[in-house]
Amino acid sequence: MFFFRAVLCALAAVTSTVHAAGVVGRPQGFAKDTTGGGDLAPISPADINELKEWLTDAEPRVILLEKEYNFIGSEGICKDCDCCIPNSNTCGSSGQNAIDVINWCKDAPKIKCTYNNETRIDVASNKTLIGLEDKGVLRGVGLRFTSGASNIIVQNVHITELNPEYIWGGDALSMTDCDNIWIDHVKISLIGRQMISMGFESSGRVTISNTEFDGRTSWSASCDDHHYWTILGMGTKDHVSFYGNWIHHTSGRGPDLGKDSVWHLFNNYWSDVSGHALSVFPEPSVFVEGNVFESVKYPNYRTGCTGMFTVNETTAQTCETTLGRPCMENQVSSDSGPLTLQTADNTTTLEIYKKAVDFELEITSPDKVKDSVMANAGIGKLSGGTPAGNGGNYAHSSGSATTAKSTATSKTVSSTAADSYGTPTPVPSAKPVAPESYKKAQASGPSSSSKSGQPSSLPKTGCGSKSRRLRSV
Repeated sequence: MFFFRAVLCALAAVTSTVHAAGVVGRPQGFAKDTTGGGDLAPISPADINELKEWLTDAEPRVILLEKEYNFIGSEGICKDCDCCIPNSNTCGSSGQNAIDVINWCKDAPKIKCTYNNETRIDVASNKTLIGLEDKGVLRGVGLRFTSGASNIIVQNVHITELNPEYIWGGDALSMTDCDNIWIDHVKISLIGRQMISMGFESSGRVTISNTEFDGRTSWSASCDDHHYWTILGMGTKDHVSFYGNWIHHTSGRGPDLGKDSVWHLFNNYWSDVSGHALSVFPEPSVFVEGNVFESVKYPNYRTGCTGMFTVNETTAQTCETTLGRPCMENQVSSDSGPLTLQTADNTTTLEIYKKAVDFELEITSPDKVKDSVMANAGIGKLSGGTPAGNGGNYAHSSGSATTAKSTATSKTVSSTAADSYGTPTPVPSAKPVAPESYKKAQASGPSSSSKSGQPSSLPKTGCGSKSRRLRSV
């Protein structure tokens, strides 16, 4: 009888632990309606094969990672394959060589190299992938959301070690032809190519929150132990909320944004960036407020005409007048370069952003951002309280969201305008080609003319005599 009771107690404890491991909180911003696998009981895959099966099947699932899943070598190894030494690699074994895909190497010196064949899982709709404590690790595999996939949550998972020695070694998270994606409390490190890649078709509504982009590496395209390929946003009509994230030890693309999309970057913390943080082409509408840049060489890479509105003491009143609510200024440390000031004339971005949102947000004052991000961004921190920027719409999975009142250090903001999202366009080919206007800037990577991975002077993009057209995205 005692043994029977003990077994029942043990089973009850295990069941309680598994059910308690559901999603914490819910997303702010554009992906606010994302529910993933919903209230289904979490299940833990036994091995990489079962994990892949569950992520790709048609069943809604809540998948709990209680350990590391190592995919390295699972798709075979490419031995003595075609690679090259790109112009950016001026530091030998401390730099990144490149796998020669889609004739990327062109005239660069050719070499042979050995690497793990890329492992990438195409995640199906209605999935939640969540790690237990700090144990959920995906090693040697990336996740892709495509072919119409929607309603997906990835929370509290570490994605690492995708051929970090090589450009084109693999992307951690990639999105195209998808919708309603929430990436939260994720850590990404040691990636060969992009930590997050979006495009060239629509990624729909996306929220990226409380995530750590750890750029520390022994194989640096900018030859300074910093990862260059951070975030590439080239999707058509993407709507992205990006908040509470920590981007550190990177040298570029943090993020690089182009095409006709809307991004709201707020309450993020960039630190120890040896190159550029933001690079914004004229086409997107990128609203930047309440962020902190510390030891960032170039907070903004492009000067002249960009699709970005940054909030500072000069533009704050224009922002408030246009949006009808207070806007939070960005904070830039004295050891950083300037975050290029936007003139009051650049209100087109704000008008497009205002039209796109139909939700409330809580924006934290920048003097609170660093501590909040450091306490919450990354894995193993789900029980650490309300994540940065999450106060107004934060609730445990068993509760309902509440809207916090404005305080001296945070402000709840809202807009009632509605937005419409079309059906994502199917991917035209397995290897989409970038628009001509982006090819040179996006494919070339860091310049060999500077050890920091930056050209000797910042490029200027001209918009001509006409203002950017007000678009409906």
